[in-house]
Amino acid sequence: MKIGILGIGGIGGFIGAPLARFYTKNQSRIEIVFICRGKTKTAIKEKGLLFYHDKRTEFLHPHLVSDNPNEIGKLDVLILATKSYALIDALEDFNLCLSSESIVITLQNMVNSKDLIFNKFGKDLNLLEGCIYVASNIKAPGNIEHLGGPGKIFIGGVKEKNEYTELLSVMHAAGINISYEEEILPVLWKKYLFVAPVAAITTAYDVTFGELLVNKPLMLILEDMMKELSKLAISKGVKLTNKDIESALGLLSKFPFESKSSLQIDYEQSKPNEKEFLVNYVIEECIKKGIHCPIYHQTSKLI
Repeated sequence: MKIGILGIGGIGGFIGAPLARFYTKNQSRIEIVFICRGKTKTAIKEKGLLFYHDKRTEFLHPHLVSDNPNEIGKLDVLILATKSYALIDALEDFNLCLSSESIVITLQNMVNSKDLIFNKFGKDLNLLEGCIYVASNIKAPGNIEHLGGPGKIFIGGVKEKNEYTELLSVMHAAGINISYEEEILPVLWKKYLFVAPVAAITTAYDVTFGELLVNKPLMLILEDMMKELSKLAISKGVKLTNKDIESALGLLSKFPFESKSSLQIDYEQSKPNEKEFLVNYVIEECIKKGIHCPIYHQTSKLI
């Protein structure tokens, strides 16, 4: 099985590190490919992926580091770990690496990746939607720091097949905490219930997760944003309850005080960011559904 991780940033590095650690040290039929460009590719080729976690630093080497589809060849699994705004272009760039049997996994902070991909590439892709709960950031090209969060991955969306079970076994063997959910939409929306409002409010008010957690007025705003988002989810057939909102609010305490959302970090560094997918999408879909979302509108104006 040849597994490609497209995008070796915070998420791709977090997933790629244990896969490279386990499968390059243990002879097996599993091949790990890091798909990245520029300074990241150069850094990993020269020294390996520098991965900091659990107060220790490792240099990890996959079987191949490349951005050349011809060199990479056909993949059995392609894990898309790019930012949301780069998803379609990235998949288009490496479409040559896919066969009709290849499994494609999305891990973006969004709930509409399937719609975007199928609209662009058709419905023949063997696509699994997914999400991950983790705070993992780029310190420098090829240098990833796991800050916190459980690192739990969920994938699914279709009836489970033997090939998916085999993939999960491969991931579990490397120490990756991953589960399969045939009904993936509720899982995606529960993650989105946390990540979208938190990303928006931390960026708008320039606070870390910890600073947000101890700021009662901001926590009330966050709760109201989650209530607005839950109405949108319900309009799309996904029931999010007050208990789900309580759980989402409680997740803040699972991260280090100094944690920041990727939207906030990109915004601070004047880089392309995911506002379109984490903020604008909610507002635009609420307008389509006739749902009032004044708190989201107010917060959006600050970003």
